[in-house]
Amino acid sequence: MEHSNTAETSGSSREHKDQLNNNNNNNNNNNNNGYIYPSEIHIVAPPVQFRRFGNAAALGLITFGICTFQESMMQAGMSVGYGHGYGTMTGQSIAVAGIAQLLAGLWQLANGDTFEGAAFTSFGASWLAKGLGHVPGTGVLAYQQGESPETVRKQQGIVGLAWSIWVLILLAGNVKSHIANIVMFGTLNLQLDFSCAGAWLDHERLTKAGGWFGFFCGLSAMYNAAAILLNEENFWFNLPVGNWYAPKSLKHDGDEEGLYDV
Repeated sequence: MEHSNTAETSGSSREHKDQLNNNNNNNNNNNNNGYIYPSEIHIVAPPVQFRRFGNAAALGLITFGICTFQESMMQAGMSVGYGHGYGTMTGQSIAVAGIAQLLAGLWQLANGDTFEGAAFTSFGASWLAKGLGHVPGTGVLAYQQGESPETVRKQQGIVGLAWSIWVLILLAGNVKSHIANIVMFGTLNLQLDFSCAGAWLDHERLTKAGGWFGFFCGLSAMYNAAAILLNEENFWFNLPVGNWYAPKSLKHDGDEEGLYDV
């Protein structure tokens, strides 16, 4: 009985080997016919550094912050006097806050960051339109010269109101972000609100107040850019930004629900 079982086992092994050989031959024949089995396909993804852009948030923040800082100083009447010096911003509005910030927004969209991409792209386009509007020959200046001062002021107020609503949406999307971001969008919203009211009512003090809020908005934007660029790898410490919100899954024991200090 033991001998017969051994013979049966060896026989079945030979049959299994023959079946495998036949399958391999069939596979080789199929490969020769140009067919590749899925198990033989190896997809090799390129390294990370070759398939995505770097973080363009610092570029978007610094271009926005520098130009907002300068224009707000002129709006508030610092140094050059109220309502003067805007012509010197034309080039920077087009190249720095316009084209550079627009490209930063497109890069963030390519990186999958919809929020920053929408913010930088929209504001870059706005600054670009503002700069091009002051270029002679575009027709914008000639059009405004043909309108009454009251009509021009109310048109500027309408534009400021629309952008104020957009910034309020961005501010709402940052309530769970760090404090530095909240301060930046909060002061930007106040700048647009006061500038809109000042233009609509022809009230110089309201317009100047909007300039002061924009001044601090520009500073906070530059600080946010510095917080991204300066870290423990190239600086002595990480700049604090005031992280205050933590999801429940990240909340530490003993902390108040949803809040913690960093």
